[in-house]
Amino acid sequence: MFILEFKPKILYEKIYMNSILCQKHVNLCHNTIINTRPWDVYVFITWPAGHKMNFHSHDHYQTIQTLDGSLDVDYGNGWEKIEHASTHILPPDRAHRLRTPRGSRHFGVEFTVNPDEIGLLNAIKKVFPVPTIQRMCFYKSWEEQLMMGNLLGMGVRLRLLHVLEDWTISLIEAGEAGVSDLEAVRLAELLKAWSRRSVNVDDVAGELRWSVRKAQRICNRRFGCGIIKLHEKMRIEYAWRLLLNSDMNVCEVANSCGFSDPYNFSRTFTKIAGMPPSVFKRKIKSG
Repeated sequence: MFILEFKPKILYEKIYMNSILCQKHVNLCHNTIINTRPWDVYVFITWPAGHKMNFHSHDHYQTIQTLDGSLDVDYGNGWEKIEHASTHILPPDRAHRLRTPRGSRHFGVEFTVNPDEIGLLNAIKKVFPVPTIQRMCFYKSWEEQLMMGNLLGMGVRLRLLHVLEDWTISLIEAGEAGVSDLEAVRLAELLKAWSRRSVNVDDVAGELRWSVRKAQRICNRRFGCGIIKLHEKMRIEYAWRLLLNSDMNVCEVANSCGFSDPYNFSRTFTKIAGMPPSVFKRKIKSG
């Protein structure tokens, strides 16, 4: 049983209280205190290019999922990238530092120290005993509902807890699949190879010599979404890299990603990245 304990919204100073730079950007932060095991706080936050945090640690599990841009994390052995749609899971008392050379928008969750009754925190401890960067989809519907977290209505708060539970279970399932899931690896490699063209589920299943049902089941189990949505996301990630690392214009990028209609490309990019590709490219040049 979940026990709700409401607290007023405060600035996200619990972890970043010693960061002067973060305090200058609190207007870019949406913070909600839950204090309902196993979740203590969640936050949507945008960091500007060049933002850094020095080595620090926490007494609880922390997760950061990159929604836009990328983050780098160092556990003491050098920098690792937390790329778009990847989640950094950090066990307690592990020193680490963070930086975002180009800027980043991400979703963070601070878990409680004490476990919950249904075992979500214990499952996270079992699946992620060491610092991990885990690939995982993030649904816009999750964000839409979590952004309502400052409303105090009981119905909204219960729905918010349901979304957090769904997100947490999806993270656990993604970790359980692991790199040993060879079928999921085959599927991901095929979709990545086909990132410059459109596909349908029958084509994917046929190429892998699976049934459509098996293909969709593996995709949902490992990546938390269907084949078409995963492939769409991979195409947009490829487009994102082209916009970031080349001088190609939006129409050229759309064509390179197999979109015959640039308007369809723009709609798809906006749906996944949260902004039109033209705006994204302008931000890169201005940053």
